[in-house]
Amino acid sequence: MARREPAVRRARRSGRLSLPRFGPIPWRVVSLLLVLLLAGAGAGLFLNPSFYVSQVEVGGNRYMPPEEVYARSGIAGFHILWVEPERVAEAVAESPSIESAQVSIFWPARVQIRVREREPAVVWQQADSAFWVDVNGNLMVARRELPDLVRIVNQGDSIPFRCPGPGCPPGEEDVTLQPPVIAGALQIKTLRPDVSVLYYSEAIGLSFDDPRGWRVHMGTGVNMDVKLTLYERVVADVLSRGLTPTEVDVSAPDAPFYRTQP
Repeated sequence: MARREPAVRRARRSGRLSLPRFGPIPWRVVSLLLVLLLAGAGAGLFLNPSFYVSQVEVGGNRYMPPEEVYARSGIAGFHILWVEPERVAEAVAESPSIESAQVSIFWPARVQIRVREREPAVVWQQADSAFWVDVNGNLMVARRELPDLVRIVNQGDSIPFRCPGPGCPPGEEDVTLQPPVIAGALQIKTLRPDVSVLYYSEAIGLSFDDPRGWRVHMGTGVNMDVKLTLYERVVADVLSRGLTPTEVDVSAPDAPFYRTQP
């Protein structure tokens, strides 16, 4: 009687090997695996401290320290996914010292803030406080001494603000000085580099002390070249008559006047 060979041996001889068959994986198991996978990825994303902002890279700043830019950004400790570049740029640009800001974010938690600062043009002295002012009249914190800037000392209680500024409608809180005041000061400094201090009053405008011992009233505006030429003619005439002025006023070029010592 012939012996029957095992099925595996017969399969090997025939070149075929039978593998065990498994049924389809239940969809519930697949869903559970996906949920566990996503939960693990999410936990890693939000629990890993490397995805949270702990510092920023600041560029373009000359006067404002990087630490202040970072503080104004308001994103310390934020997850990188929560950082909105436009809102961060707006927050930084709220500083009177900043003209504009640009924010870029990179993975995993790298933030770059590039700022354009307002350039100080003059120093405004108000009692014991000093402020920088740019060419457009924006007041800023004076962060250090800049000896090349002309200093304007306010000698009255009135300040030549314009809107937006104090006393303006709500929401217009930027403090700016009237452009003619700043423009006049810069022109005087250009035409008379020896003048380092100017004085301001609402009634007279800008004035400076002549080294020869009297006060010169110049008013405001950009026609300081005309006023300085007129001033030199008036002084020459006064001195030629043996008089010494105590003040010379050319703020109104059509009606200059002077006072002399008694």
